[in-house]
Amino acid sequence: MKKTIVLIVFIFSTAIVSAEFGELHRLVYSAKSMDKLILLKVFNSDNSGFPFDSISHIDRFIGASLYASNPSDIAVINEYRVESYPSIILLNSNGHLILPVKKVDSIAGVEAYMEKALRMKHESKPLAQFDLEYLNNKMNKASLYEYIGMRTSLGLNNSEIIDKYTALAAPDDILNMKTLMLFIDENSFNIPGSFCSFMLQYQEEIRQILKLGDERFHRLTEKSVEHSFQEICRNRDEPALTYIIDIKANTFNAGDRDILRSEYLTRYFYITRQPLKLVNHAREYVNAVLQYKEHQEKDFRERNKRLFCPPFGNSAVQAMCASRLRDAAQYVVEMTSAKSFLNDALSWTVMAEQMADGDRYSIYETHAYIVYKLGKRDEAIANMEKAYSAIPRDDMEQKTNIGFNLIKMKRGEKVY
Repeated sequence: MKKTIVLIVFIFSTAIVSAEFGELHRLVYSAKSMDKLILLKVFNSDNSGFPFDSISHIDRFIGASLYASNPSDIAVINEYRVESYPSIILLNSNGHLILPVKKVDSIAGVEAYMEKALRMKHESKPLAQFDLEYLNNKMNKASLYEYIGMRTSLGLNNSEIIDKYTALAAPDDILNMKTLMLFIDENSFNIPGSFCSFMLQYQEEIRQILKLGDERFHRLTEKSVEHSFQEICRNRDEPALTYIIDIKANTFNAGDRDILRSEYLTRYFYITRQPLKLVNHAREYVNAVLQYKEHQEKDFRERNKRLFCPPFGNSAVQAMCASRLRDAAQYVVEMTSAKSFLNDALSWTVMAEQMADGDRYSIYETHAYIVYKLGKRDEAIANMEKAYSAIPRDDMEQKTNIGFNLIKMKRGEKVY
């Protein structure tokens, strides 16, 4: 009995849509013949008017009024996802939505909106129509590809679209050159969650289809792992954390894997707010970094002995190690006030200052936070002023942030 009722309701609602869109077909025919756009005015009742006649561009549109109180108009109102009243729906002469549905606030606002629509009147299928089809689940694969391509050309983020498609599609629908190139190349800076999981699951297949070299493949894997890492932190899924660390470790040299593991674990316990575990792994992280530095310096010494030319420097290694020591110290100072832990972090920043070549402002800043928590206010202010002076002139965001915390230190207010 229940199935019969559902079928009757479906047929009835379909009849309403067909009838109402028959009226739209008439408007589209008229718009084409008169070279005008279509304006649908949507009200919540018959007596909730708006002075459209006073709008300067009204003669360049043909249209009709729809009312939420009228049962025969509800299907069209729902189709275009009208959420507030009064609103306007603008269609081109092909019957495609030009701009997203707009709530009417003022005559000036409506006129500006209609002017924009007039400038877009010759676009056969504007982005707003694609948006509507996507929201109403009326998009086939070809249209989806065109939609993503259009959004990409406009600099829009496609992560949510790709994420949803990957979660619902069969693997064979994704494991082809066209789909993979679209999802990866056009969105390589923001690979979304479901597609990350898909890439990790079908690594070898993707590699073969796209004929990726090691370096390109590893960069893609790294993006996938990083996104998955953020999801793992939100879900506090430590077994999954071990899994992605193992995946990423395979792309590193043996000497770098200890740094990788301790770095990810330190970041995990920082994001999930677990101070004791954070500190323990931060210490492991620092030890791994120092061992790496020592190993690299030994390699440089051995290499330079064999050369009959000026020796190679290792400033890049020093700068990388300094940055990582500073990161570990920053995690600790943000998470704990225990003096023994802060003293460890302070020693890391001192070493970082000695290693750094060039920009040191972030190290001075972290040093300032640590000694401020240790009760050494004057030393903290001095380091914060050094940090402020070392910031590049054009980095106004950092100047604002550090300047604000410098003021708080001078006032004796809490920082972290």
